[in-house]
Amino acid sequence: MLNNFFYKALLFICSCISISVNATTYYINSRVGNDSNTGTTREAVWKSLKNLEKNIFTPGDSILFANGSKYTGGFIFTSSGTAGKPIVFSSYSVGADVIQTTDRAKLQPIFARYGAGRNPAFSNSDWNDLNGNVFRIEGNYIIIDGLYFHDNTNPPNSDRINKNVQKMGAVYLSLNTHHNIVRNCGFYNSPVGVKIKGRHNLISRNYFHDAFDSMAHSWGPIAIMVVSPYNEISYNTIMNYGSYGGPYGSDGGVVELDGVDDAFDGRNVNIHHNISINNHGFLELAGRNVDSITVAYNLSDDRNQFIGGGSMKNIVVLNNTIIRTREPNVDRYIFWTFNRDSTFLTVRNNIFVFAKDIKVFGPYIKPVGHKRAMVGEQVHDHNLYYSPGNPDPIGIAPGKGDKIADPFFIDFENRNFRLQKKSPAINAGVKVGYAVDLDGRGIKGLPDMGAFEY
Repeated sequence: MLNNFFYKALLFICSCISISVNATTYYINSRVGNDSNTGTTREAVWKSLKNLEKNIFTPGDSILFANGSKYTGGFIFTSSGTAGKPIVFSSYSVGADVIQTTDRAKLQPIFARYGAGRNPAFSNSDWNDLNGNVFRIEGNYIIIDGLYFHDNTNPPNSDRINKNVQKMGAVYLSLNTHHNIVRNCGFYNSPVGVKIKGRHNLISRNYFHDAFDSMAHSWGPIAIMVVSPYNEISYNTIMNYGSYGGPYGSDGGVVELDGVDDAFDGRNVNIHHNISINNHGFLELAGRNVDSITVAYNLSDDRNQFIGGGSMKNIVVLNNTIIRTREPNVDRYIFWTFNRDSTFLTVRNNIFVFAKDIKVFGPYIKPVGHKRAMVGEQVHDHNLYYSPGNPDPIGIAPGKGDKIADPFFIDFENRNFRLQKKSPAINAGVKVGYAVDLDGRGIKGLPDMGAFEY
């Protein structure tokens, strides 16, 4: 038995060494490559995305695109890494040593051959090519790092029968995939930037911006669309996502739990430390059986709701700064629901600043038909509310530690929502288990209300 144990251990060690030795870096350059090359050196680069579907990649491999290169269309990636050795998509460029030893007049062809300039750019404007997906990931333990996606297609039509909206995503993490990471990427005019159908994925430190066109009659553009549980969305910046028109007057925004998708399972999603500016809503929980969603330390300076949805159980809302003063503001809610009887929120340590005709919670009035309503009585404490000229900004009785007062931001007119020394939000929260604020500043003692520590 003991010898068998050591034999298995030796096989494991050897397999790890083999993986490490066999890991390969592949290079792709749209300006000078050739898909018949080996792709394994910067001199023998591939040109297009074609080999990414044809080849089998192994744990630890890196697939690097030259800075300044551009690609159209999409591909399906079926290989997987491991927890210790993920497969990485990223970029490369000419080194400083080459620049320092080369005459400036001779640099242009070197930049073209070895990469320079903006991050590698990807676009798929053809719905017939993978429904506009660029990276369709069907493997696990994949990292997509520092790439740029732009001008991706809208569906030709979409309704509850064909559900074309559900097929979209410049980066599409397919059903049953897991432990994939999208980080440090840019998304411009991508109607759905990232679609998450797998579990245990991380979407972090990306920049999504400027998607204005409706995807369908009742769908505005959405930066991140989530179908599956156990996912994390953190430290992203999202600006100018959403469109006017349609049955709701305005739609789209930052994150949507996509309950129309047949595979929907809306549990255990952690959304924290994101910056959201001028979007048509921060979070929509558009499905039944949404449970255990945490929304913490986000800045939402948006046009529509902070959180809205149908059945919303165990939604925990902590230390967010929520500003609702931008117009046109079609949706006059901060929280709304389609189903009050199955909506349960805990709202703590937040700052709310909003127009004088808005109330944060209520009162709840039962709607006639399938219409939005305020959420009514929910667990709420240690929040700060400010709505000049509004005699009842909360809409229900204040909770323990709640305050109605000017938060005294550093510069409201220029959208700096950090706190002045005299702010009543300082040290007015209760401990909720986070170590840093939205700026990455450490939290010592009692936290301040809102997303920013003084």
